[in-house]
Amino acid sequence: MAFSVSGIPVGRGIAIGRAWVLAPASLDVPRRQIEQAEGHQEVERLYAAVRAVDEEFERMRQDIGKEVAAELRAFLDLQAIVLHDPMLIEATRDRILAEHCNAEWALVQQYELVAEQFDNIDDAYLRERRADVRQIVERILKAMRHPDGSHRIALPSTAASSQGEHADLPWILVAHDIAPADMLLLKQHSFAGFATDTGSPTSHTAILARSLGLPAVVGLQTLHGLIQQGEPVIIDAEAGVVLGSIDAPIRSIYEVRQAEQAVARSRLTRLKHLAAQTLDGEGVRLFANLDLPTDAAQAIEAGCQGVGLFRSEFLYMNRNDPPSEDEQYEAYRNVVIALKGRPVTIRTLDSGADKEVPSVSAHREAPSNPALALRAIRLCLAEPELFITQLRAILRASAHGPIKMLIPLVSGPQEMVAARKLITVAMAQLKARGQAFDAQIPIGAMIEVPAAALAIDGLLPVLDFASLGTNDLIQYTLAIDRADGDVAHLYNPLHPAVLRLVHEVIKTCNRHGKPVSVCGEMAGDPDLTRLLLGFGLREFSMHPAQVLLVKQEVLRSRATECVKQASRILKQGDPSKLSALLSKWNQDRDHISG
Repeated sequence: MAFSVSGIPVGRGIAIGRAWVLAPASLDVPRRQIEQAEGHQEVERLYAAVRAVDEEFERMRQDIGKEVAAELRAFLDLQAIVLHDPMLIEATRDRILAEHCNAEWALVQQYELVAEQFDNIDDAYLRERRADVRQIVERILKAMRHPDGSHRIALPSTAASSQGEHADLPWILVAHDIAPADMLLLKQHSFAGFATDTGSPTSHTAILARSLGLPAVVGLQTLHGLIQQGEPVIIDAEAGVVLGSIDAPIRSIYEVRQAEQAVARSRLTRLKHLAAQTLDGEGVRLFANLDLPTDAAQAIEAGCQGVGLFRSEFLYMNRNDPPSEDEQYEAYRNVVIALKGRPVTIRTLDSGADKEVPSVSAHREAPSNPALALRAIRLCLAEPELFITQLRAILRASAHGPIKMLIPLVSGPQEMVAARKLITVAMAQLKARGQAFDAQIPIGAMIEVPAAALAIDGLLPVLDFASLGTNDLIQYTLAIDRADGDVAHLYNPLHPAVLRLVHEVIKTCNRHGKPVSVCGEMAGDPDLTRLLLGFGLREFSMHPAQVLLVKQEVLRSRATECVKQASRILKQGDPSKLSALLSKWNQDRDHISG
């Protein structure tokens, strides 16, 4: 009999396929007493397993290809950092030698000690890091159990894919959880979709699903134990459900829906060369978020009008030393040249929290609360040489085309004033060298801290433009970690407090004639396009894959009607009723409004 399990939709569309169920790793290991003389042999077994995992990560970096989203590369780099964390590896070595026990037992005991420490801290980010540590421990254990290199996760073989009752169906990945490194490996197998027991809208799996355009549902809680290997399943990422034990009639219904969606996607490509303009003549600018210089081609292919956010921190990751000025200059220049006169907004280094930069963090103590610690502009002001090097590189690239400079995590005007002083220093240094740059380069701030949103009036005099980073704004406003599955259900872009902050920033910027954009996930969600238009937003920046969906919403909307409806929604103080109002408004999305 068919059954369904509800979760959190993180991708769009429908996937029909066979379940490839990943068995969860076990931390149940026996304790084995060893002689004192055997201690160093066990330590070497531990180190050999760490080296094996390190080598596996390196192979993945070389194999995954440039088209994979840079966030995924960053997650792989972060796990590599956890792999060498002294709190895990060196402490395990000490435990082996002190307690005369086998390496597996010592590693698990050390993990449990670390996990217990995390459990006693309220900070949600640290709880998420505990999951990262567990994933690394599981991988090291597998490497110790299989020193021949067979510890990689099992993928469907060619023979398995061509056999069985449902051999005509593609594979759908079903797992309790998937480590970032494994997701990069799984990308090569062309799964039709993902379904996991854990996860949130901004989890690793969600990012992968968006970057590949795959249907995915996470946070399913119990699915992994209900699905059999090879069983036909359906992922309905529109409804946020996974169906198992499906029969022919159910499959037929979803095959029709799948075909209809394919036709709709094909029609979207016809919008590529149309100007983004509402039915009543309001022009809208659609920009791309980029992670790597090589992503520029995808932005152009999607018909973007420029780059609204280039995340520069990925140039700093997976290395012991920060990138040189020339290396950064080449990366920024390549993007500017590729965009052929379209504007490029480069965000300065946004390290810290989930984007650790080893060259910076190595000489600093680990913060107790990374999300609220010395990160982004706070770190750059504390490390002026690091910051000025990047500023010079960005300024040099501005000689090749229009660049805007974006400062992240600004909380007040004093940080912008300090940043501008260092930009002036960088300009003077370049002038002394005789190197060209745009002396009038626009300088703006990421509005992602509630303090900046609430006091935006005080910030605008020192800004040329503003960009709303809704991902962090939501998590700071609602006091949750958006990557923590335990509180994922509280991550709500439609919370009245969030919407009122977003609306106030847009309204204030428009009133003062300062350009404002949204570059967080809200900008790429077509369900929110009309609402943001009603708030007065005219610049959206998103993943290139989302541009045509948002453009479609713009083309069939009337700005005047959006203002009226948005005003009604803003008056609603109950999140559930507010969401219902928006859903009702969006029900006419298949018809021209007005």
